[in-house]
Amino acid sequence: MKKRLQKLCNLTEGDACADIGCDHGYLCEMMVEKGVKDIYACEVTEKNLMKAQKNITNYINRKCKNVVICNNQVTYEGGQVHFVLSNGFKNLQIIPKCVIIAGMGGELILNILLEDKLRLPEILILQPNTKIELVRSTLMQYYQIIEDKVLYDCGKYYNIIKAVKGNDTLTKLEILFGKTNLQTFHKDFIDYLQKMKYNAKKINTEYFKKLLIQIEKVEEMYEQNSRISKAGRRIN
Repeated sequence: MKKRLQKLCNLTEGDACADIGCDHGYLCEMMVEKGVKDIYACEVTEKNLMKAQKNITNYINRKCKNVVICNNQVTYEGGQVHFVLSNGFKNLQIIPKCVIIAGMGGELILNILLEDKLRLPEILILQPNTKIELVRSTLMQYYQIIEDKVLYDCGKYYNIIKAVKGNDTLTKLEILFGKTNLQTFHKDFIDYLQKMKYNAKKINTEYFKKLLIQIEKVEEMYEQNSRISKAGRRIN
């Protein structure tokens, strides 16, 4: 899953970032490598936090100079990592400018975000495992989505969203499939669309019948864009 984690890391901005639900801490290690100066590794259970703290501390000891380990913080030449036992944002005294919430169900992500709307971060990077349409439709009330792409990694498709504070207006197709997926029609999205189409035909409930109609609309858009692109190349 390194490709997914690297994409999440690449989307971060600024000197401070929190990873809510940091799991093994691998994403935090990538942020150390990137040069993020203040990293908040957050976990909901002490067991999981200790696991992440051990992994990240060992990584910093191998990679960095002037390492100082003190209670729930590791300082090194170039930055520091804070280890925070927290259910979402609850125990974060300061909400950093950039926050990552990845690898959770969409409803849980929204519960974390909307528990205290006064503490919403400036920049959000999300990777919901479920309820992706709900995440998009709710998110646009508080954020402008600037990137929303499917990424294929280790046999799975991941929807990764980056948003900045504000608001957005998404079409029905953008809520279903992601705004920037529809702008670029990259390979991972086209393959993801085919998988969705296969599942929609196989399950064949009322919801999936309607979804199939929307998928076919997107396929028509893709075919039209392809024809325009080919015509442009012939003219040039």
